[in-house]
Amino acid sequence: MADYLFILNPNSGTSIGKNIDAVAHTIDSFAEKTQNSAHILFTEGRGHATELVRENVDKNKWKAIVAVGGDGTVNEIAQPLIGHATPVGILPVGSGNGLARHLGLPLTLEASLEKLFGGSVITIDNGLINDMPFFCTAGMGFDAYVGQLFSQQLSRGLATYINVSFKAYWDYKPQVFRVNGQKTDAFSLTFANAGQFGNNAWVAPHASLQDGILDECTIKPFPKWFGTSLAYQLFTKQLKTSKYISYRHITETLVETDTPPIIHYDGEPFQLETNKIRIKINPQSLNVIV
Repeated sequence: MADYLFILNPNSGTSIGKNIDAVAHTIDSFAEKTQNSAHILFTEGRGHATELVRENVDKNKWKAIVAVGGDGTVNEIAQPLIGHATPVGILPVGSGNGLARHLGLPLTLEASLEKLFGGSVITIDNGLINDMPFFCTAGMGFDAYVGQLFSQQLSRGLATYINVSFKAYWDYKPQVFRVNGQKTDAFSLTFANAGQFGNNAWVAPHASLQDGILDECTIKPFPKWFGTSLAYQLFTKQLKTSKYISYRHITETLVETDTPPIIHYDGEPFQLETNKIRIKINPQSLNVIV
């Protein structure tokens, strides 16, 4: 019998997240049916999942420590497991589920449990933005602005995200960045380890989690009419180099701004206190069940 530690975020963005007791019951039942042992803990706020992993990782020889939530929950659980033999499992019940979608994991609870108990382990890279780990994407500009607004909403999910993005689009002003000393006007600047933000919004369709590089995507200021085309390309996995979009493979880069910016890492907004942002890759650093 294998022991799995499940960490559930009661504040995840979907209806499953709002019925967390039923989720816990399903996990227990499925584990018993497959002759596995499920140990379940609940988070009580931002950052708590990281504390729970640190407190429990060495208490047992866990088959996996499982994030039950969205990309924010995955991030918190994965951080202390960077460089650790214990793999991360993912039951994607969040708003965007970007990492799970990139990995091709099922998005229903029963199917994702089946994949968890019968899956194999792969090793992926992670990114760092000013030494804060991310596993999907990080960046600044419009995406961080939307992330900040989205975090303030009472409801989550795709509909809320689209509504917030649409409203933000009309009053957002592109920013000036210096990327490795070179001045760059940009609508957004994204560093992609995985290919998407979540909700199948593919900002870097060719990104790989295992290639030891980050895909830097710069979206330059564009006329308002291009916004519809940009959104269509984003959600149909067709975003590519154009007059307004450029890509670069990096292992490390330095971005400077006039004032400390709001950034996002795996969708979580964060106000920096410095105007220097260093982004780099940490190759082959995290074990994940797929």
